[in-house]
Amino acid sequence: MKLRLPLLLLFISAAFLSSAQVQVASAATPLTDQCKSLLGKKLDFLIDGSFQDESSLKKEIARLKECGLDDFDVKFFGRMESMSAMLRKMTKEKQLEQLRFEDLFTEVEKIKATSGFQQVKKMTLLSETLATRKGDIENWNQDIKIFQELGASKNVISQVFEYLETHPESTKTYQEILESLKK
Repeated sequence: MKLRLPLLLLFISAAFLSSAQVQVASAATPLTDQCKSLLGKKLDFLIDGSFQDESSLKKEIARLKECGLDDFDVKFFGRMESMSAMLRKMTKEKQLEQLRFEDLFTEVEKIKATSGFQQVKKMTLLSETLATRKGDIENWNQDIKIFQELGASKNVISQVFEYLETHPESTKTYQEILESLKK
């Protein structure tokens, strides 16, 4: 139950992003020499047998942190579903053996530039923040904004507020509070 909302958002977004239109990307960040070197390398992990599971895929995607990817990007693009969708697009123009990290990075950047991806990333990060934050009446004025941005109903918001008022010494996170309110 801990990551149901973020995972649900990720799966919904994968379907949406596969057909999303690319928007104009913001000004590109200058690439480091390490990034440029990586971009010139072939995607050998796709053909040498090391591409066996998501952990090996995430490890390869994490190499693109040199080029500006963050932890969320690595988690999102390090899923088999994401890689499969990107490979379908990339192999329309090149043979698998010819693909380089530059091709992968270009595809990742196209997806990251979509409003759909940006919205999913924002909502997932807000959801994760709220799930791990300790529910505290002292911080309620800030925390209610996150609930509202996530689209929580007025009923849920009022139940959480009532819980915080009646349990001022609680050490539960908002996720734990919401789970206890469901029962």
